[in-house]
Amino acid sequence: MDDPTPLDRIAAPELDSASVLTGASHHDDPSTTAIDRRVVSLDRGKVVLDGALLRRLRQDRLLSQQDLADECWRRNIRVSIATIKRVEAGRAVRFRIAHELARCFEVPVMQIVRTTTPCFAGA
Repeated sequence: MDDPTPLDRIAAPELDSASVLTGASHHDDPSTTAIDRRVVSLDRGKVVLDGALLRRLRQDRLLSQQDLADECWRRNIRVSIATIKRVEAGRAVRFRIAHELARCFEVPVMQIVRTTTPCFAGA
């Protein structure tokens, strides 16, 4: 029996980056421009974190990048040294990594997400 409404014709609510990052529904206040800029590539689930802030948080704890990676693994937080280097260099990482690092440093995840995306020449 044919379905009278194919799945590709069913309207789904629009998701914006603010909804994904904050858990807000599409019915909430749409004044989310600052949060929207925090998303680098929503379709890939990646964000750019504030590498300088994370470096400061790490150094305030007197940890090398390797020490931080080791501490993360001891606490069952799956972040490698390569990922820590990538974050501190300002490269995009999956949102899961942002969540894990926020958990490691015991800060809100949105505190470590960059407020604006970097400009890349020729991008």
